[in-house]
Amino acid sequence: MYQVLLVDDEPIILSGIKYLIDWEKNNCQIADTVRNGKQALEKLRTLRPDIVICDISMPVISGTELLALASEESPDTVFIMLTNHPDFHLAQESLRFKAVDYLLKSQLTAESLEASLARACQERDKRAKLTRVELVDSYLQEEEQRALHIAVHRLTQAMNSKDGGLGETSAVLQRHGITDGWGMAHIPLNFSHTKLGEGAPAETRRLADWETDMLNKLAGNLFPHHLLFCPNKLSQQLFLLCWGVPAEEWERRMLQFSAKAQSASATITQTQLRVMATDFFYSPESLTECRRQLVLLQEYSYLEQEGTFFREFEPLTFQPLNLLGFGGRLSAELRSKNPAGVDKLLERAETKIRETLHEKAQAEWLCGEICAAVLEVLSAENEIPLCRYWEQVQLLRRSQAVHWLTLLKNELCAQMEQYASGKQELIEKAKQYVLDNVEKRIMLQDVAEHVCISPGYLSALFKKMYNQNFSDYINHVKMERACELIQQGRYRIYEISDMLSFENAYYFSQVFKRHIGTTPTGYQKQIRRE
Repeated sequence: MYQVLLVDDEPIILSGIKYLIDWEKNNCQIADTVRNGKQALEKLRTLRPDIVICDISMPVISGTELLALASEESPDTVFIMLTNHPDFHLAQESLRFKAVDYLLKSQLTAESLEASLARACQERDKRAKLTRVELVDSYLQEEEQRALHIAVHRLTQAMNSKDGGLGETSAVLQRHGITDGWGMAHIPLNFSHTKLGEGAPAETRRLADWETDMLNKLAGNLFPHHLLFCPNKLSQQLFLLCWGVPAEEWERRMLQFSAKAQSASATITQTQLRVMATDFFYSPESLTECRRQLVLLQEYSYLEQEGTFFREFEPLTFQPLNLLGFGGRLSAELRSKNPAGVDKLLERAETKIRETLHEKAQAEWLCGEICAAVLEVLSAENEIPLCRYWEQVQLLRRSQAVHWLTLLKNELCAQMEQYASGKQELIEKAKQYVLDNVEKRIMLQDVAEHVCISPGYLSALFKKMYNQNFSDYINHVKMERACELIQQGRYRIYEISDMLSFENAYYFSQVFKRHIGTTPTGYQKQIRRE
């Protein structure tokens, strides 16, 4: 049953229309009645009626204005317009916004209203069907566009399997008529010279979107058909697919696009970019070669080799970095808080990255190993932000990896030197406490409280630095003081034992012999002989 909204500012007219016909007999039901255009617009948005019978002349919002708004917001809703004036201009205006009928109130009869309602119901069905078709078409177009993106994205990645998904890619590209003649380009983006640099993922994502929009417009001016896309949200590179361009025009137009893109990017976003193009291809069988060239162009871009077209680049012979087990060795040096060892390891990694002709994947693996080692060893409060940053960017240039390694090396070494310096200060403070209180009974707990660390941590730290138990150090200092007192010749042995807060002279004698190599009495006799 069709829902009908009645709109007229005259209550008598509303009542007359409401009771003029049997609505159920005409497969209709009155959803509501309102008396001005503003109320009608609200009901349109909430009730979503199928049919609106509306007066043209109304306060607040006129019937014609309401019809115009409804044609934008609710195009499926069908309008029947009413008026007291046989004005052709108003009828024309109503029909322009697709009103299904235009009725004079003075000539309104049950038969004319029912006939108009019948036409409105047919029009409502037609519009609903058309909307469904448009929705399906829109969905299919979106799905086909998504399939095209996936197919082209697959072309940009190296595959281990024999086909690597090229069969599906070929089918999608052929549906779009692309395999009759096409070329592609790899466009790495460098944000290091912008105000943001490369350390703010959300902002660089905004810059990448800006670049995509700008380059889309430039490509549209030069190529009949094109597809420009970012592989993922964190990516700082674009890929451009062009087709429908004459083969002999490929290089000229691509050079023109490259020059315009570099100039516009440098001026507007301060982004540096390169445009590196494949050959021009003519058949589905060329997809394998297209993928090979795209994968290698990404390697050339990473190694920062000069060139614009694939044929201009020299063939590559990759070498291994030979850094297996690097993460384990770095973890060991970090745990031992050895800045020199960390510096040496990361310096070696830098040199390997800088001087070895290696695949980008090896550098990605190495940097991932380093991040894992750092995040595993360092506690949350000492966590290196550079490692979290690395997880949010994509490695595109060898210099980017070298720069990151240099920053990480400097930060790690600075932290460990600060760590070592801070711990040395704690130990020196503990040692001074022992010297200042040598004649008192010194407990590990007392010293730990003085330097504000736990007794266990103080003991472990002292053992690590001096390979000696802290209690032995205390006794060693006391024995040195005992020797001084014996040399003065003014005190008896039991008096010295008491002065140094030992429980009894016997225990004092045992400790003295262990540290000095003889008993206090023996040492006293030796001093006298000398």
